[in-house]
Amino acid sequence: MSRRTEKRLLVLLLAAAATIRLAFFLTIKDTDLANIPLLDGQAYQEWALQLLSGNWDWYHTYWLGPLYPHLLALIYLVTGPHILVPLGLQLLLSVLNIWLVFRLAKMLFPEASSPVPLAAAALYAFYGPAVFYAGQLLMATLVTTLVLLIALQTLRAIARPTLHRWLLLGALVGLTATGRGNILLYPVLLGAWMMRRPPVGIPRARALAALFLGALLLILPVTLRNIIVADDFTLLTSNGGVNLLIGQQAKYKGIFAHVTDRPQADFDPSLEKTLEQETGRDLKGSEVSRILAGRAVRLFLKDWRAMPGLYFHKAYRFWNGYELPQITSYDYWRGHLWPLRLLPVSFVLMAAAGLLGFLLLPRPGKTLLLLLVLGYFLSLMPFFPTSRYRLPLVPVLAVPAAALLVHLVRRGKRWPRLAAALVLLIAALWPGWTAFSRSEVAWQVHLHMASRASRRGDVQTILAQGDLAEQARPGLAETPYQIAGHLENAKAFPAAISALRLAAVRDPDERLIPYRLGRDFEATGDTTEALAAYMRAADMDTAWCLPYLHAGLLLHNQGRTDQALAALAQAYRRAPGNRQVRVNYASMLAETGDLSRARTLLRSLTADQPDYVNGWFNLALVEWNSGQKDAARTHLARAARLRNLTAVQRDQISRLQAAMGMTP
Repeated sequence: MSRRTEKRLLVLLLAAAATIRLAFFLTIKDTDLANIPLLDGQAYQEWALQLLSGNWDWYHTYWLGPLYPHLLALIYLVTGPHILVPLGLQLLLSVLNIWLVFRLAKMLFPEASSPVPLAAAALYAFYGPAVFYAGQLLMATLVTTLVLLIALQTLRAIARPTLHRWLLLGALVGLTATGRGNILLYPVLLGAWMMRRPPVGIPRARALAALFLGALLLILPVTLRNIIVADDFTLLTSNGGVNLLIGQQAKYKGIFAHVTDRPQADFDPSLEKTLEQETGRDLKGSEVSRILAGRAVRLFLKDWRAMPGLYFHKAYRFWNGYELPQITSYDYWRGHLWPLRLLPVSFVLMAAAGLLGFLLLPRPGKTLLLLLVLGYFLSLMPFFPTSRYRLPLVPVLAVPAAALLVHLVRRGKRWPRLAAALVLLIAALWPGWTAFSRSEVAWQVHLHMASRASRRGDVQTILAQGDLAEQARPGLAETPYQIAGHLENAKAFPAAISALRLAAVRDPDERLIPYRLGRDFEATGDTTEALAAYMRAADMDTAWCLPYLHAGLLLHNQGRTDQALAALAQAYRRAPGNRQVRVNYASMLAETGDLSRARTLLRSLTADQPDYVNGWFNLALVEWNSGQKDAARTHLARAARLRNLTAVQRDQISRLQAAMGMTP
């Protein structure tokens, strides 16, 4: 095949891939699937909008990788906050990735007669999950591009080593790490390999110094930002501890699962609020991560007999062909979005052919790409593998996969053995071995669609999706319980109450159901039913503070001061470290004339949790009412200097400052 023919075929391939991606974009552009992101995607969207509004303190210590939300904010700054713009750009980026796969394969098979580069590009062009995840507000496509650039730059740095090339390679690693920190294992493995195979033409020490310096230059701004904004020395993000704890849950066999024994009353994915309530003080992100990492290590040691099986399951799930659903399900949507059905290449083919195909790659490219794949794979094993996490390795696997398939078509050496090995490996990694039931996947999808509808306030769609979820898995308490949460978000409280009552019939021992009923009755103004529901929740868990807290606040609003004080005292006995309980109990003490105890409680609270604005605000009020005018002004000024104050909080502080004769 001539180079002109190769170029024409590549252009046709890119055009076909772009056409399918355009069809996919047009199919999803008016759907909730594209326009209303969930979980990580929702966090990225909210974070980008905060950055756009000038709030650079969002998240204090970075919890998620900052690269993607900052890039989103930059896009929105130019185009406006239209979510379809980054999705369209990601689909274009997925087309660019096809060309990068071609370039990567071309570096390994430069001869004009080799069909491997085109075959590798074609495999990736028709790989469905790459298109699907490009249509979600997730960083998988961006990280895929960066991993491809790292692979290309590694081959260039080894082939023609210069300090500039090694520095650029390090910079690409550092940039990728600001999105996914697990990539940092790769330069460590590369450095270890170079100890045995130093690059020709440049001292090994200088090459390694340039590599790690380049990475450090891109990581350092993130670290400095964490130090300056959060007063927290954290290299990149503080989510390592919770992810490590998730990854040691042996009973879930490598699937994402919550680490709390009971469902959370309030959404707390980082567990920062939970741990602060346990410890009774503010915690930095790094402290939260260390506490959870310590728990993960203790859990590992406690269940050490189960750990080999757990890590086998995680490794198998990574390489198995099933697209494990978490935020969304590729397999479900492939059956409902026709452009995805035009993309027949699956992960099982990429994994099986790719792993075997490494035998056919030339050195040193074979070793370098294998180090990249191995480093990325191993870096995820302590945590949990999901489909989008393995996505960045697929284009790298496409190159050896294409080499193997071309070899088999040409019936080259070892053809029978390689063909048999491919068939056996595909059978071993077949997606059906670990696939969830269709009903379970459909149930999850319908609940996610109900969640998206709740963000639009679409009660009818929430109820319709709830009915579909019920049909998929009849009789579960979890279905009406989750639907109730989505109805609450849509302010449809009577419908939420009906759903929770059904959940209570199905699971009469779940304490959160009457607690949530109390909140919903309170929202509808039915205080009698609300108080009764709170007391049922308190009876179901006598050590739980929240029912007493909300009962106390409700009684206070009704003017039943003595009963309110008694309820808040009960909440304080059960959770003396809970800041919400402490501040409300102190306020009630002050209101009933016990200013001394209120002051003591609030001083202790502000010492333990110096970033809690309500603590300083209420302490200022107590000091003012006690005649300590200067102390009150000092505390209020401290509240005004806190970061991340809402507009309502700033207004409250300004009005109180004016009342105290202070200049805001």
